[in-house]
Amino acid sequence: MLPAAAAQADKAAPVDRRQRLLTLLNSGDTKAALALWQQELATGDPAYRWAQSALERAMQQGDFNLMGQLGKLLAYRWRSPWHPERLPTGQALPRVPRDILTLSKLRHDAGQFAYLRQLGLLDATFDATIDIYRHLADCMVATGQTEARKEMSDAERTVIGNTYNRIVHLPEVGRVARALSPSWNPRDIEARFVEHGEGLVVIDDFLTPQALQDLHRFAMQATVWTGIRYAFGRFGAFFQDGFNCPLLLQVAEELQAALPRVITPRYPLRQIWGFKNADDLPADVNLHADFAAVNVNFWLTPEEYNLSPDTGGMKVYDVDAPLAWDFHTYNGRTDIIKAFLRENKAQATYIPYRRNRCVLFNSDLFHGTHEVHFKPGFEHHRINVTMLYGQRENDQLHRSLSSRPDLETRWGRHNSAWRSPAFGRHR
Repeated sequence: MLPAAAAQADKAAPVDRRQRLLTLLNSGDTKAALALWQQELATGDPAYRWAQSALERAMQQGDFNLMGQLGKLLAYRWRSPWHPERLPTGQALPRVPRDILTLSKLRHDAGQFAYLRQLGLLDATFDATIDIYRHLADCMVATGQTEARKEMSDAERTVIGNTYNRIVHLPEVGRVARALSPSWNPRDIEARFVEHGEGLVVIDDFLTPQALQDLHRFAMQATVWTGIRYAFGRFGAFFQDGFNCPLLLQVAEELQAALPRVITPRYPLRQIWGFKNADDLPADVNLHADFAAVNVNFWLTPEEYNLSPDTGGMKVYDVDAPLAWDFHTYNGRTDIIKAFLRENKAQATYIPYRRNRCVLFNSDLFHGTHEVHFKPGFEHHRINVTMLYGQRENDQLHRSLSSRPDLETRWGRHNSAWRSPAFGRHR
């Protein structure tokens, strides 16, 4: 082959492989797709960038099946010797994107492994792993590193590198006959969201009992809580990092069908994530707005674990993030946000915590978890699920404070260089 032709063939090879990969995913041949994905991974980061772009296109097109399949490919970076396929004992894996040790993560994972052991979902070899996690956590306490983010040493990587912040167990949680409860009226919800107020509606008994039970089981068993950069023992789990199952996508799909006036064709699904609060969270530490038009936030943990029934819910303010602000500012700069809320005399609506309660609201409104005081222990963590639809700049349903002529002059653009928000959350 001539040099020019060879170069053209080399350039075409990844394109052809990726097209075959999409064909396999669409046909449901996940085993062959995984084998081809392992070839694609030889290209390194470009493979993940391509898959992420393909996932964004699938979301834009409303292709829920392809979303799920591409999400699994992206989660492959968190693989372990137990997932997605069993590897020979002792086989080393590349480092995960985040392997910084924190006390809260070590304790969380020790608790989750012990929980999975009780259910018979992990074998007895994990008993030693649990002991190591607890020992490392005790060492961090003894050296005063309770809030530290500690780089994993080579010795620590030798003993827990193949488990720490990796997908060790991912339960199969499939679709159910119906995910959304018939106890609430979609037309009433649409009218209240679109025609009254500023876009805030509470839906109780949001999911059917089966869907609620299965999603709680998924959140409890799936070792996908890899978002560890948050303070106060909070953890994030993101769609492209393993927080992905057919039932979650069924809920997202049924919502679009049930609420077409709220989740309009202009508002495709953009992200699904879960967050956990371990034990206590101070008030107003995570005020933010999100990069979407509509936010669907619902709670999974039984309310009997809430030690303070007057807390644990959500505050939603009647002031939205200016469109001139960038993602890092409206999503992470609580100092600026609080000053902005004070100047605009913002009023908060507090929604108390209740299991299977959904808060549906204009995602541009500033909001945050109220203080949390849940019973200690892995089984009792407060878990919420968020689904984001549409882009904030495309919101057609609610007015924006950014239309005020004095806003940009007085507050500036507050631009901060940051990566695309579509697959991240900075707090």
